[in-house]
Amino acid sequence: MARDDYWVAPLLEAALIGTVALCGWLTHQPLVFASLGPTAFEMVETPTRPSARPYNIIVGNLVALLAAYGALWLTQAWCAPSVSAQGVPLARVWAAMLAALFTVLFTLLLKATQPAALSTTLLVALGVMQTPRDGALILAAVIWMTLLGLPVRRWRERKTIAAAQR
Repeated sequence: MARDDYWVAPLLEAALIGTVALCGWLTHQPLVFASLGPTAFEMVETPTRPSARPYNIIVGNLVALLAAYGALWLTQAWCAPSVSAQGVPLARVWAAMLAALFTVLFTLLLKATQPAALSTTLLVALGVMQTPRDGALILAAVIWMTLLGLPVRRWRERKTIAAAQR
């Protein structure tokens, strides 16, 4: 790791999260959530990994949303209390398991693996953000983070490749 990475990486990741969070504050929408942390990390600190590519980030999170909604439908967990409200209802356990299974399976099939997508699928399956409006906000925030992070990722990717060639 280069010496400047000790201050550049944290500042860039904080800036990405902060920009999306500021947009949430300005629009009064919940645009910042757990999945964005690992996404910022990957774009800044591991930019050469396939999971840091825009395709993987966007498609991976879209698959995660669809997988979670499918799992909620299959398990009939829509009306079960959220895990943050009353422990973990059994319907949410099944929904979380199915959502994770579907997310991993379909992201592998689509070559869109993205670790943060599992956070997204759990947000929905566990009832933290499960409404269709929540899903649209999640996807909007993921796309916004990806667009903001793309120039950062490209710069860090070039820097990483150049350092590896020395």
